[in-house]
Amino acid sequence: MVNQSASAAAIGGGLKGKLLFLFPLSMLTLFFIIPVLTIFRHISPSVFIESIQNPYYRSVISFTFLQAAVSTVSAVLIGLPGAWIMSHLEFRGRRLVSSITTVPFVLPSVLVVLGFVLCFGNSGILNSFLMKITGADKPPLKILYSFKAIILAHSFYNFPIPLRLTASAWRQIGRNRIEAAQILGAGKLRIFFTVILPSLMPSIIASASLVFIFCFMSFAVILVLGGGPAFTTLEVEVYRLARISIDIDSAASLALLGAALTGTFTWIYIRLQKKASASISAETARPLIRFSRLSLSGKVLTILYILFIMLLIIGPLAAVVWRSLQHRSGWSGNLAFSFKQYIDLFKSTRSISAILTSVVIAFSALVIAVPAGFTAAYIIVRGRLKFAGLVETLFMLPMGVSAIVIGLGYYSILTLLPEEYTNKSLLIVFAHSVIALPFVVRTFSTGIRAIKISLLEASSTLGAGFWATLFRVELPLLKGSIITAAAFAFCISAGEINSVLILSDGSASTIPIAIYRLISSYKFFGACAMGTVLMLICGIAFYLIDRYGGEEVF
Repeated sequence: MVNQSASAAAIGGGLKGKLLFLFPLSMLTLFFIIPVLTIFRHISPSVFIESIQNPYYRSVISFTFLQAAVSTVSAVLIGLPGAWIMSHLEFRGRRLVSSITTVPFVLPSVLVVLGFVLCFGNSGILNSFLMKITGADKPPLKILYSFKAIILAHSFYNFPIPLRLTASAWRQIGRNRIEAAQILGAGKLRIFFTVILPSLMPSIIASASLVFIFCFMSFAVILVLGGGPAFTTLEVEVYRLARISIDIDSAASLALLGAALTGTFTWIYIRLQKKASASISAETARPLIRFSRLSLSGKVLTILYILFIMLLIIGPLAAVVWRSLQHRSGWSGNLAFSFKQYIDLFKSTRSISAILTSVVIAFSALVIAVPAGFTAAYIIVRGRLKFAGLVETLFMLPMGVSAIVIGLGYYSILTLLPEEYTNKSLLIVFAHSVIALPFVVRTFSTGIRAIKISLLEASSTLGAGFWATLFRVELPLLKGSIITAAAFAFCISAGEINSVLILSDGSASTIPIAIYRLISSYKFFGACAMGTVLMLICGIAFYLIDRYGGEEVF
């Protein structure tokens, strides 16, 4: 029998493998490692120590941890009931519910912000409805610009992570172990705590750690919904120091601290995720329970939960679309159905430029990230690398360093170059390609590992070499992974705002930047029209991921 197939042997530690590996490694070095290291030139020991000892910065760090921890607990608590439903029940519309829980994965944070302002603002849909039915003169719920708003937005944005990852693990808990516990006299409660929960804990903890990382690095949600210094996080403070106060030294010190923390969290997550993957048994998954077999209370709770998550996900997005189709004549005029926002949008050369810039940058980032991510994933999975785990961790690092820090690194490089040699749009492409890289690598790694080695061995036995096997066997089987990776890369770039805010001076305005500026100017109707365009772009990516995506990437 051919050992690990000719494909693996050919790509292993030989010259071919080393040359191929140079491509993704060079990309990671040039587009990520060097920009981040460039930040160090702004850091002096005295400024770094002063930043850490500063009471205000300490409060910022403390709040960053606090909001991330509370957001994580909230997201996990919301996600776990959904994990049980999606892993146990068969019901009409199950596919639709599963698809809807994918939406936040491709939803830019600026759309989350816009949707929440429209839904939960003082003049939002919820308060308008409550004022109508209660006759109140003032909005009864003041959610925006508060700690509650941050937690609510983060919970909405991240609860699908524990839902989907835990559901995937829950489906793999076979009937054999549960039946064995029942034979030994264990009741339902004891079975849950002694069999089910220990099997789920690695996945729950791994998903919680990923949510914590995303909430810790959150930027747009805090910037808009936080509403002031009391709710400032490390990311927002780095942006404020770099672009508003022009205090690059202090910004670099906080950026280094933030990168060290998030890098550590990412390393912990990768280790936890590997344990979670190893803990999933190869038992045949249990058959799903028909919804009709549930008790009345079970049916009611299931329906209420599904309605809740549908409202939580679809509500803010529907509000954006609906408001984009309205127009108010004057400051106090009545709202009327109108396409005026779209007419104004497509008449504006600035808006058209922002849309075209976003599409061009996103496509360019895709063209770089997908080949590099595929090559890295292929070598990690198929290659005979001595330190494959370390190499995989290396390519996951951009996920553990915020886009604000990456953007600050590129901004630092800009200060070293003459103005005529700087192209901010090109730097944004580089930044976006490396931000998308971990998602692309994980998508391809999952797909490549799913290909049976026996197929590659059969190809080798029939005389096919490495390239023939790659193009005739593996790549056709990876069609879904290629489409999913490309959709992820495109969507991540199209919706990314953090690094663009740091780098852009108006010469490279994108859709998220245009939305942010419109929100800041309280031009919510125009922001909704632009947001709907971004939603349409992300909707195409969502459709492709939902149709062709396989198991959970993370």
